[in-house]
Amino acid sequence: MPRRSVFWAIALVATLAGGVHAWSLRWTCDDAYISLRYAEHFVQGHGLVFNLDPAEAPVEGYTNFAWTMLLATGYTIGITGDAIETWAAAWGVLFHAGTVLLLAALAWRVTGGRARAPIAACGYAALHHGASLAPAGLETAMFVLLTLALLRFALFLKCAREAWLAGFVGVLLAMTRPDGGLLVAIVGLFVLCDARRRGSWRLLLGYCAPFAAVFVPYLLWRHAYYGYWVPNTFYAKSANDPYPGQGLRYVWEFGKCYWALLPALVVPFAYAIKKPDLLAGVSPFLGRRPFVAVLAFVLPYLAFVIWVGGDFMFARFLLPIVPVLLLALDLAANRWSRTAWQPALAVALAIALLLRVQPTWLDDYANPHGFSDNRAISVAPIAPGVPMTRIEAMRLAGHYLHDVFAGLPVRIGIAGSHANLAHRSEVPVAVECASGLTDAYIAHLPLTHRGTTGHERGYGGYLDYLVKERKLHFMFELSFHTGEITDRWRDIVFPTIPARLVTYDRQLLAELRRRDPNIRCVDFEAVLDDYLANLQTKDRPQVAADFEAFKAFYFDVNDDAARRARFEAFLR
Repeated sequence: MPRRSVFWAIALVATLAGGVHAWSLRWTCDDAYISLRYAEHFVQGHGLVFNLDPAEAPVEGYTNFAWTMLLATGYTIGITGDAIETWAAAWGVLFHAGTVLLLAALAWRVTGGRARAPIAACGYAALHHGASLAPAGLETAMFVLLTLALLRFALFLKCAREAWLAGFVGVLLAMTRPDGGLLVAIVGLFVLCDARRRGSWRLLLGYCAPFAAVFVPYLLWRHAYYGYWVPNTFYAKSANDPYPGQGLRYVWEFGKCYWALLPALVVPFAYAIKKPDLLAGVSPFLGRRPFVAVLAFVLPYLAFVIWVGGDFMFARFLLPIVPVLLLALDLAANRWSRTAWQPALAVALAIALLLRVQPTWLDDYANPHGFSDNRAISVAPIAPGVPMTRIEAMRLAGHYLHDVFAGLPVRIGIAGSHANLAHRSEVPVAVECASGLTDAYIAHLPLTHRGTTGHERGYGGYLDYLVKERKLHFMFELSFHTGEITDRWRDIVFPTIPARLVTYDRQLLAELRRRDPNIRCVDFEAVLDDYLANLQTKDRPQVAADFEAFKAFYFDVNDDAARRARFEAFLR
């Protein structure tokens, strides 16, 4: 069988296997619902906002503008409800399969048709976390594919038209995730070197033109609309505070899990320092430059991941450089005189990556390492002996809240794993309280300690803000507490999910209980009446302290002049 037929048969099998593998692992990460809510509001005509409060300034709580626009396309063509999650998952799978196919195409191109098997493509198709994070509703697979596409222009730049195309890929990459700007700058250095060496400044002009035409206007719009040059998530997650110790742990555990990638890290060093030889004349891709390009992508990006402390999701921040590393194996294998070993190497690499050494603690969010395998946690049963998964339970809760909150001016607090409730319930206002992803005030607060990256802020530092400024009604985080007397009466139980009361809006609660009598919470008006009935037995300082707590929880929210007057009369 001709070499070309064998190569592309293996490539297509790998692409299909990668796509099927990813589709079989489809799920929706909670953070994806933030982008979904922005996209839905955008299509509805509210703008790129998370909340519908006209008094609230827009906050850029997403980091993936291009991906959010792709989600908005789904809403535009009529995809709504839970189907939008399938839309997001399908695109993630397509991008993942596209990465496998592009790896094969690059392997064939860089070797001038000498390759016998797409080694990198087979390896990436077997990477579990590449497949599991692709259909998670986030931009991960899109970012990985665009990173690999941009690398192609660093390997070899033929003409000004290719430089112009590289610029547009770079723009899309930087608009998909801000850290893509680092890779764009790296490719810019390669383009600059080519322009100087060839004496053709059209290359550099072609590369920069798309940024001047597209990215600069986008950047100016973003600053005018949101008030900052970078997304709010930058302050929420990093707080301008480097976290290299956590980043090293993140990289170390990934390296241990995917030990088979370690040779791919050594190979580009070996060939980058090797003197040019005759193979560079066979194909410009087989000289030293491709290996230098691989290192130029991998090392700075690896340093960036270490510097920011990685991510709370295991492997996600390292996936963009994995295909780049794997491509180095294709480049190296095609410098060998005996290319017949390539199919065996492709199979061996795929098997080795399948035999990952994943620590058991990754399945536990509360592990002491600060990151976890969120898919494994999300698809696990919510309790021993209960067949319902966390994803199913949260979907049920979100749909219930949508029905019971419909048409009401509800304001909720969410944290960590509750963005799906904000998206599905369609409440007008939801505040992400764990890190301030969608709230500029919380995001800019200084960190008091470091822990799980992007999840280190506690409510204790800004309780008054949530109560008095944001005027929240419910907090879907049971650890929420104020330490005040009113903590005794904060519990509220919806039939599908427990919550805590932030403020007691008697009209809202009366309407909710009318809609569903199964909603249970303390009748705080009865509590006040009992307190007032025994007022003369209490000392004035204690009553003054309790009244301050009652005001924030009840009196500042409700018009109850009679009960307020009795407190004020006693305190006078």
